[in-house]
Amino acid sequence: MIARDSDKVPESLPNEYLQKLRGLEEHYLAHDDPIRQSGFSGGEERWKKERGIILDAVDEDGSFLDIGCANGYLMECLVEWAKLKGVTLTPYGVDLGARLIELAKRRFPQYASHFWVANAWDWRPPCKFRYVYALHDCVPKDYLHHWVRRLLAHYVEGSGTLIVGAYGSYSENQPARDIAGELSAHGFTVSGSASSGELPVSTVAWVKIRE
Repeated sequence: MIARDSDKVPESLPNEYLQKLRGLEEHYLAHDDPIRQSGFSGGEERWKKERGIILDAVDEDGSFLDIGCANGYLMECLVEWAKLKGVTLTPYGVDLGARLIELAKRRFPQYASHFWVANAWDWRPPCKFRYVYALHDCVPKDYLHHWVRRLLAHYVEGSGTLIVGAYGSYSENQPARDIAGELSAHGFTVSGSASSGELPVSTVAWVKIRE
């Protein structure tokens, strides 16, 4: 279900926020480890536990778009983990970093045309997707409800699912944001949620389009 807000939708992301997002590419590419290139430093075991919960929202085959896909490694893992559930996902990704997208294309040479360099706030995808995954911090905090409404309107296909994620930090003792609570507070009907870690350090919530 899509909430309706009367406040004005911002035309673009603040320039300083875009610069912050663009700066992630250099930070990620300072590492050779594909997990570190994905912005995660907790190791393989935590990676699987804290990212595997995304698939709690996945119940059937379909296209899957990862917004802010970085080097494509998360998408590669999700495809493999989904197979263990008997589910086939067709990978797609978008990211601001051109060099990161090149790595994603090399990771999925048969799907190289499925990966794009773009600012997802302004971009309009060439098609819609069965599943769309996006982190809350792709946009400033007070843009979240606009972001979710925009993704549901332009990215998610009929009867599809939008999955919104948030990550905290053990080193800073910072729990992940309560995405399910925030979406509900903005009037979205949350179909489900999942979390990982004691803080929790990783949370996801999903909204399904019902037609």
